[in-house]
Amino acid sequence: MPKTVSRAAVCWPACSAEMAAAPAAAAVLGDLLWCLGLGCLLGAGRQLLGLVLGEGPVRCFCWDVLAFAAAAFLVCGFSAGVSASGLARWYMALGMLAGALAWNGTASPAIRQLLHALGWGLLWPFRTLERRCLAPIHRRLTRAIQRRREKRKQKKAEKKPKNGKKQLQKPSKIVYN
Repeated sequence: MPKTVSRAAVCWPACSAEMAAAPAAAAVLGDLLWCLGLGCLLGAGRQLLGLVLGEGPVRCFCWDVLAFAAAAFLVCGFSAGVSASGLARWYMALGMLAGALAWNGTASPAIRQLLHALGWGLLWPFRTLERRCLAPIHRRLTRAIQRRREKRKQKKAEKKPKNGKKQLQKPSKIVYN
């Protein structure tokens, strides 16, 4: 069947029938809250990825690119499946960004402090063992190595030729220009 278009739509493209209507304010607020939650989950996933696999300059760039791609996928998937309008809108991306920034500003520092304290508590016995048992052994070994080096230097200094006469080249080998 041929598609019918009103005369107003021909004159004014903004009034075409193909354009989606703006959703209600309550639907926009619901979509925004969903995207805030998805953004928080995205921030948590990005932090977990950095904690598990490391945070170097190149790795951090890769994780950020991966998080950006995941954000685009989540916005498109959310708008197609759950959103009231059925289209990806600017406020969805803004809500996801706000959720990720909220995660990084509130929960991320607390989780990092908790993991730091947990790691310190778990490694405390090993640090004590190293300080009390292994450090004295290490000091003794380094002192022994230093003593050996000093003895070698003294031996080399004693073996120097005592002949103060300078050794010149043979006259037949000297080339004059």
